[in-house]
Amino acid sequence: MNCKYLIKKVGNYTFKFKLDLNPINNQYEPHIWHRHLITLNEAIRAFFTITEEEWNEEYKRYEAYSADCDITLYYMKLKEKDSYIFIITAFSDWR
Repeated sequence: MNCKYLIKKVGNYTFKFKLDLNPINNQYEPHIWHRHLITLNEAIRAFFTITEEEWNEEYKRYEAYSADCDITLYYMKLKEKDSYIFIITAFSDWR
């Protein structure tokens, strides 16, 4: 399987997002947009405004919630740096 990713830098942070192939337009789109209609900027804002967070040992990921954005994030830190973040998914219950 050939995976594609999008990298976005914000200040000292680097965010990595998986891209999914949209079969309708045959274009790659961020997974969080394609599946959950969350933009990259919304996910990044949610990361910076996390109000609840816990580590999921089974899946080796952080599961966090931003009350300010009403967005739940699943993410992991890459390359043993606190500033390199892979956003696994992001979603909101109201969407």
